[in-house]
Amino acid sequence: MSIKTARINTAEKIIIAAAVIFAYFFMSHPDLWETANHSYVFLESIFDGKVMDFYRYCARHENTYYYINRANYNIMVYVVFGLWELPVFLFNRIFSLPLNEAFLIYWAKAVSVMFFAGSGLMVKKICRRMGLSQTDALAAAMFFLFNPIAFYSPVAMGQYDSLCLFFTLWALVWYLKKDMKKFSLIMGAGVVFKFFPFLIFIPLLLLAEKKILNIVKYGLFSLWLYIPTTLLYMGRTGNAAAFTGMMIERMFASSFHAGITSAPVFFTVYIIIVFACYLYKKDGPSFDYLAVYLPMVVFSLLFTCIYWHPQWLILLMPFVVITTFLQKGRTVWFYLDVAMSAGFFGLCYLAFPGRCASRLFGGGVLNHIFGLNIYETQITYVWQFLRLVPYCIQLIPAVFAACLIIGRLFKFPVKGVSLADRLSDGARYDKIPLKVFGYGIFAAGFGLCWLAPSALEWLNALSII
Repeated sequence: MSIKTARINTAEKIIIAAAVIFAYFFMSHPDLWETANHSYVFLESIFDGKVMDFYRYCARHENTYYYINRANYNIMVYVVFGLWELPVFLFNRIFSLPLNEAFLIYWAKAVSVMFFAGSGLMVKKICRRMGLSQTDALAAAMFFLFNPIAFYSPVAMGQYDSLCLFFTLWALVWYLKKDMKKFSLIMGAGVVFKFFPFLIFIPLLLLAEKKILNIVKYGLFSLWLYIPTTLLYMGRTGNAAAFTGMMIERMFASSFHAGITSAPVFFTVYIIIVFACYLYKKDGPSFDYLAVYLPMVVFSLLFTCIYWHPQWLILLMPFVVITTFLQKGRTVWFYLDVAMSAGFFGLCYLAFPGRCASRLFGGGVLNHIFGLNIYETQITYVWQFLRLVPYCIQLIPAVFAACLIIGRLFKFPVKGVSLADRLSDGARYDKIPLKVFGYGIFAAGFGLCWLAPSALEWLNALSII
């Protein structure tokens, strides 16, 4: 595809802008509301000279703001959101105005979306470092930004896993440049937002570094921000430590019988992966490819072994997209993206019926302006219709898990070429323009698999249909 055909024309820009604006303003998850308000409380605690009591203030709910949960994240989450909310806070303080929580939601949502856009830029940089043309690198970035699963988390839900993803991808840029110090330091910035980046940091470190002292050194570099921020509030975070422990416990839930007792599936396979990375020659022919293949494998393994939350899947998608663009035959992988989206949103309907479909519209402008809110007792959930289709409930998780496993298996490099490219002649089927696939995946995955069913569920709950 030539650069000329890769350009986005005016009509396309309008459609893209409309999709982003619609998702940004018409839907939002309550988690964003809570974190936005927690960050505002963080600013209040600073200006009141009681910053060390921040977690206690949130736990005791010493205000009238909306939030159900306590502040459960590392303090850096509230620092980032607090810096962005600082102009709003100062304006309210100067003019003695109360907090407009609805406005703060949309103001804070910009943080998630900006880091998401920055992640798209990092996808482009990684693709260029791996030898893709400017056109393909730009296309890969767009495919990531409008991948239904990736787009759903920060733009529709307003979730903020895009923060740790941005630093993870930025660190990977330096990894490909063979700068292990910057790789470790930047990865360490991502770890404070969610611990997931550390899961790919370890195998990537051992893939590139074989000297034990250097491994220890870079490992310590990766904790440069986590250790001081944790020590700063040690004993003052209330439920936050228990919350993190609960998330880690999920990685031990899926197990198999291993003689005397059971062994966790995730960590058993993960240890094998880490060992293989340490054995691998860092000047091997597939080193750069493994830098993006391994994160896809680790996150795919994670999300087939744990009880995940929908927003976490954004961490997987850039690696799915990048590895697809490194294939000679891409068509089959584009079709697989639609199947993965269908499985993902189907699981969201099944596992999170009251949080990830029509209820998202309750966080949008239609509710804040016109009061068009719905309650659980009013909703006929999408999953109630899905169970009417024979074996649909059983097939949805099978489709999603199969998509994750297929990526791990058939994108495996064999002497510099993926197993899929060795087995197939996929290039002969790449006759459909790349743009058609890009827009088609978004329309089918996000539009048909999520937006249409969720909108119908919402309209039905409002007794409009």
